[in-house]
Amino acid sequence: MVEEGEKNLIHMTEEKIEFGEKLLQSLVGLRHFDGILKVDRKIRQELKFLRKISNSGLLKKEHLQCSNLTHFSALINTLSNVDNCLAVNKVFNLNDRKITIDIICDGGLTWVKVVARNPKSIKQICLGDGSYGVRSVLDQAYDYLECAQIYPCLFQTPKIIFIFANGIYEDLAKHLESIGIIVKGERLVDEDFTEYEDIQQVQLSTKDISEIKKVNLDVSAMLAYVSSVTNGSCLKYKLQTQVLAQQAEWEAKRPVKPVLDAFFKDKTLYCCETARNSFLEILNTVGGPNEIQRGEELLKRINVLPDNATSSDTLDKSPVNAIFNNVQLLPNRQLKVGGKIKERSFIIFTFGDRIQAVTVTANDGFVRAAKQQGINFVVFVHESRALTEQKEFKAEKI
Repeated sequence: MVEEGEKNLIHMTEEKIEFGEKLLQSLVGLRHFDGILKVDRKIRQELKFLRKISNSGLLKKEHLQCSNLTHFSALINTLSNVDNCLAVNKVFNLNDRKITIDIICDGGLTWVKVVARNPKSIKQICLGDGSYGVRSVLDQAYDYLECAQIYPCLFQTPKIIFIFANGIYEDLAKHLESIGIIVKGERLVDEDFTEYEDIQQVQLSTKDISEIKKVNLDVSAMLAYVSSVTNGSCLKYKLQTQVLAQQAEWEAKRPVKPVLDAFFKDKTLYCCETARNSFLEILNTVGGPNEIQRGEELLKRINVLPDNATSSDTLDKSPVNAIFNNVQLLPNRQLKVGGKIKERSFIIFTFGDRIQAVTVTANDGFVRAAKQQGINFVVFVHESRALTEQKEFKAEKI
């Protein structure tokens, strides 16, 4: 005798299969799109699997939950609302990997990613609480942005739109917008609030580094430390630049300087000459007088070493920490400079590796790109903050 739960599961499976059949019918008028046959084939594969597992008597609820039919439905619905679509499920090569772009429209000037997961699932994956190998929307966003730089259209970098069919939590949406993604979909308030700007720390910062007493400062860390916005001005001005205004808002919620001070406590600070010179160049170009003064004071606390220095050149002669073995920078395995891997950052991060220091940085793009090439630098990642004092001179006071 079939139990009630099993009956419900069979009924849901039948509904899911009927849903898939209707999706196939909806593709009839879209045959002219490049790549639509691939979508057709994938839907048929989903239906074949559901029928097979249903007939086997081994059907489980997880089989329905893992179905991609919901994603294909959102993809098809989006296709009816875009202009001048060129391709669907278009594959590009990126750093020896293949990246699939859901929709290319506006004659190639816009790339669209369709996300059909529920907001809670999106959040959990961003926080690292997902199945092995599942990439978060942040990972996918960085992939799209980097790929778009490599494959311009009409001499322009395609703009990136992420469409969240079932909504997205407000803070994560703002984070995506801060890195250059256009976000569409219902904005939701996360009742179980998590600071999304801390996601990058959860995902990217190296674990078990509290005992390492040497700190290598990236340029982004030095700028964040001396910025006016991290030194008391975040609630004083209405900054006109969107990115700066957003950072001021985040700073009011999550001050960066106390985080850095806590991490620096009882540690020795280092930077390489390239980092010091770049920091001073930026500081003297766009920094205000108070930021410049704080920058000079910070540099007095930092031991500046040549770019090619090693651990033996540092004040701390402690044994090599085994955690640095995971960096895996070997003569036959080097990072490929390009995209998010800039020459300056490459020098700074490898300097930190050689002197056996934790590199403190807001450059999560570099850290992610290095990880994608199999290189895991020892890092502490914090939120980005830019210099703001010059902008504040012209800004309206709150």
